[in-house]
Amino acid sequence: MPMMQAPLIDLNRNAEATRYALLRRLAPAIRHQMAGSFQPVTMMAALIEKRAMAATPNLPTLANAAGEVRALVSAATRSNLDLMAWIAPDPATRVALGKGIADALHLVATLLSFRGFKLVNQTEALPAEVELCHVRGAFLASLLALTDAAVAPCSVLISASREDHEMVVTIAQVAVYAASAATASSEIFHDNWAAYRKLEWDDVAAIASADSVAMKQTETTVELRLPTLLA
Repeated sequence: MPMMQAPLIDLNRNAEATRYALLRRLAPAIRHQMAGSFQPVTMMAALIEKRAMAATPNLPTLANAAGEVRALVSAATRSNLDLMAWIAPDPATRVALGKGIADALHLVATLLSFRGFKLVNQTEALPAEVELCHVRGAFLASLLALTDAAVAPCSVLISASREDHEMVVTIAQVAVYAASAATASSEIFHDNWAAYRKLEWDDVAAIASADSVAMKQTETTVELRLPTLLA
């Protein structure tokens, strides 16, 4: 009996290893967004400090500004709690496919643009609901694996269509830039964000299989089938 369970145990371990590698790759972007969410608070606090140092401070104005700071802190806290969900997502959470992909791309767009990749998202208007963990897991791992494997900066097209009870999401390299037109130098392109190891296709296969997401992959494309609820 233990011998029969070993493949499942190995699969789960490989999936967990991939999730850890994915989080390590996303850590710079998550950290940047967390710090950015408190920037308005810092700016407002500096303004209040300047007004408070006036010879005759306007107390009602300062009171209103303090209220604005409380609102900004509350918004920053909500934003950071949402970001923490990347670390421990609720498997029961569902999201409209277009919104889920847009949020995921927002997190990595800047880092990928530094390496010369342009993301073209054609899924924004899709309301079909999928599991959030599928977007933040198999989809994002596929995107990083595809860009990690690219030999040069390129445009990456993200599209989707519905087939029965599934959303078929396709990520494809659609235009490779000439070296002279690349937005990233060769050194930057190949540094892999200087954050953590590359994601390989067997990593993606492990996380997709663990989440019951069917995957087909070539050198320049990957297709994912995400279970969904029909509207």
